[in-house]
Amino acid sequence: MLRRRVLSAVVMLLASAGSLPAQTTSAKGQPQTQEVAKATTTAKDSVDLKLQEALRERDAIIRNLLERVSELEWRVNGGFTTSAKVDERPALPAASTSRVINSVVSTSTYDSTERQATEALDQALIVRGGLLLPSGTLEIDNTTSYFSASSDHVTVDGFALLPVLVVGDIASERVREDYLLPTFTARLGLPHKLQGDFTIPYGYELIRTVDANNDQTSSSSFGLGDISAGISRQLTSEHGKIPDMLANIRFKSTTGKDPYNLQSSQVALGTGFNSIQGNLTVAKSSDPVVFFGNLSYTANLKGDHTVSANDPNNPAATMVGHFNPGDAIGFQLGSILALNPEVSMTLGWDQRFTRSTTLNGVDIPASYLVEGTLRLGTSYVYAPGKTIDLSFGVGLTPDTPNLQFSVGVPFRIGLWGPKQRKLDVH
Repeated sequence: MLRRRVLSAVVMLLASAGSLPAQTTSAKGQPQTQEVAKATTTAKDSVDLKLQEALRERDAIIRNLLERVSELEWRVNGGFTTSAKVDERPALPAASTSRVINSVVSTSTYDSTERQATEALDQALIVRGGLLLPSGTLEIDNTTSYFSASSDHVTVDGFALLPVLVVGDIASERVREDYLLPTFTARLGLPHKLQGDFTIPYGYELIRTVDANNDQTSSSSFGLGDISAGISRQLTSEHGKIPDMLANIRFKSTTGKDPYNLQSSQVALGTGFNSIQGNLTVAKSSDPVVFFGNLSYTANLKGDHTVSANDPNNPAATMVGHFNPGDAIGFQLGSILALNPEVSMTLGWDQRFTRSTTLNGVDIPASYLVEGTLRLGTSYVYAPGKTIDLSFGVGLTPDTPNLQFSVGVPFRIGLWGPKQRKLDVH
């Protein structure tokens, strides 16, 4: 019995001795476990942050790609020949714009620059009829043009003995013509690849004539010119080797003062004849240049006007003259170069041939015209949707004004169409 008690005591003593180190180890291991857990949580949070940042960047890239695909689809379906601008792109699906992403994506900067790089180029093409406005966009263009023309006339009343010897009276006169013509133009983008335009010319014209005796006479007019309206249709959109092709037809009225109903001190601001003009314009881009060409035909309609009867016995006698104005055919060739996102330069050549006008079936002398003009121009985008367009022309044929200069200030207004969403990619 005693032995059993001694063994029990020994066992209990050993058990109590073994339990103390176990408690000490447990007390020492508890802070170590907390430190490990804390380090594990910190590492997990860091990984989660990096993962979230990567996911945000991935979503931004996907969103950017969706934007570019949508823009390309819009261009294929008849949009601009060049990249669309921010305020002219079709809206993205709601699913792709549901999340707000705040990450830095380098491709978003590239897209913005790519869109803006052609803004001045597009504006120059619109002014020259090589590009249509987006549907629902109204453009107001107030252009002021200055023209200067001069001519010298020599009249011989006598006969020639030799090619260099003329016997008789020689009369000469110098004619100087100055025109300052503001023109109001409204262009409206319509559905189904259509565009309408309406032009109202008005301004001041001065003609000074100096005869051989240095006596000067002047005549001038200020008022409304011939109002015209037209409609354009895009036939093809550029893809591969196929260029943009646009057709335009316009009608010109006789609202301006014509040469047949003037007072002695007035000059004509209109032609006195209605006309219908057809244009076909082709544009092909080769970044950063766009080449364009235009072919036009103008049918001047017949009209009756009261003219002098040229009766020596009755100088005041008049008669009704049946006029058949000569039709005109012309062409334009040129190129537009984008220098930077805000500035483009234009170089072009305009040529037109007008057939002789007949009065009562007889050709009017010197009514056959050949006009040729070399043009230089530039467009500067100083604010979104606002442009300054400058054009300088030099006449290279006797029937063309010597100097032509114009300043246009077009700006755009959105009238209808889907509101464009602003991407939240910074």
